[in-house]
Amino acid sequence: MDLLTLSVDELYLLSKDQIISELTKDRTETKTIVSKGDKRGQLQEVRETRDLKGSLLSSQEVNWTYFKNGNVKNITTVDRDGKGLETSRRVVPHNETGGLKWK
Repeated sequence: MDLLTLSVDELYLLSKDQIISELTKDRTETKTIVSKGDKRGQLQEVRETRDLKGSLLSSQEVNWTYFKNGNVKNITTVDRDGKGLETSRRVVPHNETGGLKWK
């Protein structure tokens, strides 16, 4: 079925499940991004990949911490598998004047 070829009347006859099924028939996963900040101004972003039944396949958490002057202190990225187990962790340190901290 091609939704683009249907008239408005034909579309109204379809159920919600039929329309969703047609729109997602070629998809195997969904991705969502949730960003939040705490009272101290620290930011966190969580990116999740789920299958179409809602089961978690993988996730990535990115946390930003800041110096008191407002410059980024560290950016920490944690990758997790579908069971929530950590698969990798990367920390990118910055110096207080605003650049990357080279070792």
